[in-house]
Amino acid sequence: MKKKHIFISLSLLLIAAVMIGACAPAQAPAPEAPEEAEPAQEEPAEEAEVEELTPVEEWARGVKDELGGTEIKVAAASHPSTEAFKEMTPRFEELTGIKVVLDEMEEGALGQKLILEMSAPTSDYDIIMSYPEAIPGMVDAEYLMPLDDYIQDPSLTPDWYDYEDILQPYRDMMAIDAKHYAVPFAGETVFLFYRCDLFDEHGIEVPTTMDELKEAAAYFQENVEGVAGISWRTRVGWEMTYMWSVFIFPFGGEMLDPTMTTPGFTKPETKASLQYMIDMMEYAPPGVESFSFPEAWDAFMQGKTAMMVEASAAAPEVENPEKSVVAGNVCYAPMPAGPAGAYSGVWGWGYGIPDKSEKKEAAYTYMMYTTSKAMQDEYIENGGIVSRTSYLENPDKQAEFPYYQTIIDTLEQAAALMEKGYSVVIPIPEWNTLSEIAGTEGGKALVGQQTVDEAAEKIQTQVEEILP
Repeated sequence: MKKKHIFISLSLLLIAAVMIGACAPAQAPAPEAPEEAEPAQEEPAEEAEVEELTPVEEWARGVKDELGGTEIKVAAASHPSTEAFKEMTPRFEELTGIKVVLDEMEEGALGQKLILEMSAPTSDYDIIMSYPEAIPGMVDAEYLMPLDDYIQDPSLTPDWYDYEDILQPYRDMMAIDAKHYAVPFAGETVFLFYRCDLFDEHGIEVPTTMDELKEAAAYFQENVEGVAGISWRTRVGWEMTYMWSVFIFPFGGEMLDPTMTTPGFTKPETKASLQYMIDMMEYAPPGVESFSFPEAWDAFMQGKTAMMVEASAAAPEVENPEKSVVAGNVCYAPMPAGPAGAYSGVWGWGYGIPDKSEKKEAAYTYMMYTTSKAMQDEYIENGGIVSRTSYLENPDKQAEFPYYQTIIDTLEQAAALMEKGYSVVIPIPEWNTLSEIAGTEGGKALVGQQTVDEAAEKIQTQVEEILP
């Protein structure tokens, strides 16, 4: 019996072994000797991609090798172009390795800062945001360096900068005795902003004369609830002079004669221009006597006035729907004519370099980058103020920015004024003092603190005293 069990067990083991063997993979036959392989054909090595640089980037590499690690300090006024430069600066720093420190302040504070700078033995700044009113004094104090040698040096001013593309009136406003002391980036003129939706709704024609301007202002003041006739800046001091200078010449008046030696504030025509401004105050918003440019702009952009006489620099803000409730409903026109014709002026901002700066080349590279033709698209997209012919005369840009043609028209008015030997900013070192005197005494007349005759006599006497 036991043998039978052993036999059955062995039989089962044998069957299991056969089955396991059947399931196991068969052994591969021994490999034959491989044939001698042909040598592999080497793939041609891929050429390394060459980095394509823009002319600006190529220039920046050289700048970085030479000036990377330098830190420059910029004194700037609060202004739309300053905001644009803030957006552009990080890329400049990345490309060139130059660190930019911005000291931003209100316009009046910048003027006070410049007075201190001019009397100091050294300069805290490497770039100064300059303007026509201040340049004569800064040049007289030998504070600013002339830039002509830098501008004419192709190693410092590359082709893509294109200095000649900047409108000549803007270039010339930064010049004294044919030497240029700042690079313009925010040229301005003054023209009429008006609510074309309101004008169309009420059938009012666009004013072409000072009388028509007054009539339109009176109409909207009296017939449209919550809307004043006109907004402008009339704060006592230089702001008042800024606006008065737009009205003096159309009435045939003058601040100084063309020789820039004899004041003309007591001329009947000059007094007539001041009286016109006093009459127009009736159609301005409450508190207008304290308006600087932010308040004047805001009143118009918030739909509180039908018209505004202001700098062209306001137009991008007016057309910005994030800031302006009237965006898309505004039209623009050159300054209306007075009894003596239609005139406007040229103002604006530029970058200058203090002669005491020890980092002039690094400062100049920042100026070249931010104000160049090559970077103009980025500058304008970030809110910068147009100053270049290539933009203003481009039909596509004119269609996109309806005020471009008005800038061109108003610059023609400014050129007509200069042909007569006048300027809204008189290029003499005493200009800032003269402007403050006229703006203070004229401002008092605006608010009824003295008569036009009293203001004119006081201005005439004080200006005669400060002139050489």
